[in-house]
Amino acid sequence: MEFLQPLFLWGIGAVVIPVVIHFWHQKRGKTLAWAATRWLQEKNQQQQRGIKLDNILLLILRCLVVILLALLLSQPILTGLTKPVVVGKIHLVQPEKMVVDNYRFELAEAIKKGEAVYWIDAATEATDDPMQLPDQRLFNPDVLQSSINAVSAKPSELHLYVLNNQQLADVPFIRVPAKFKLHTMVDSASRPLRPYLELPGSGNVYVNASNQLVNSSGLSKGIRFQDAPAHSGRLTALVDFNDKTERQTVLAALNALSDVYALGIQIDVQKRLKTGYDWVLTDREVVAPAPQTLYVVSGKLNAPRVPNVVYREEKLTPKTAELVRTGQLPEWLGELLIRHFNLKPNPFPLSQEQLNTLFVSTEERRAQQPENIRNWLLLVFVGLIGLERWMALRQNA
Repeated sequence: MEFLQPLFLWGIGAVVIPVVIHFWHQKRGKTLAWAATRWLQEKNQQQQRGIKLDNILLLILRCLVVILLALLLSQPILTGLTKPVVVGKIHLVQPEKMVVDNYRFELAEAIKKGEAVYWIDAATEATDDPMQLPDQRLFNPDVLQSSINAVSAKPSELHLYVLNNQQLADVPFIRVPAKFKLHTMVDSASRPLRPYLELPGSGNVYVNASNQLVNSSGLSKGIRFQDAPAHSGRLTALVDFNDKTERQTVLAALNALSDVYALGIQIDVQKRLKTGYDWVLTDREVVAPAPQTLYVVSGKLNAPRVPNVVYREEKLTPKTAELVRTGQLPEWLGELLIRHFNLKPNPFPLSQEQLNTLFVSTEERRAQQPENIRNWLLLVFVGLIGLERWMALRQNA
């Protein structure tokens, strides 16, 4: 038997409390002389020595109540009654040649042992030849989370092989199983040219050396930029929600983002014909997404199939989304915009502390047997309480 909270077992020592109370109530009082005492005939009584135990069954019940309470608080688990769970190893690999080449020995050994190897992509495809990269190589934190969810249905030890860069931190956290090991590598040779936006009235919008979104009339001389802007012209956005509250919330967040960074976003609440939007925020399912448009879909939880469609499970209202309640919605939308235009191709790796904070381990639920044991103990505990009260009232003890 194991205990999840073994410190509460010290509570069994409290069993001395009902014993002390029991004998205290049986303590003989002092003899008080009264006027007629001398007229009573003194009886020869045998002297009793030692401690006399009365209501012994009631005392036992009270001791059992204390012991059961300590056991319940310690959360016992009968490990001998459950079969050990067979845990297999599953390997999730980012479909990048650099990652595969760096961990080719580990992946080859895993395949020889019959362990499952999957690509981190929209379909989470299995592979028996990691050196043969898939045609679709879509990777972002949303795709990573979707692949983890797809392979974590059964108890397993998950191994992740990914590039360590700032792209991983585009989401607040990534949930992984309790048995989890992260294998990362840094692409130190990659120093891509940084994109920028050319907006009328705002100048050039880009991410500076401090990883901050700024706009200025000219480009920073300390950063190497691409020859042409990733986008030129005014940014247009369509806010299309059935829920009035959600529409107003998203409108306020977009306006705040546009004002802070002087983006000058043109926002429509009704779709205009022959208008190609750069940004569409909606609660409707996207059927045929335009490749150059960023879509944010709320109230739906789907696996991302294309990188420019972002799904959000909760509706974007103060009552349903913590992101809105904490005032982080404009910042989150700004991160999506930066990621969509790839304004921050930052190759610098995350620190170990950042990785530990990013990957959140979810404890696996134990079998139902521990809960059943506690339920039975709770039932017995309640029954003993009722029996003890009934006997105490009946015997006036």
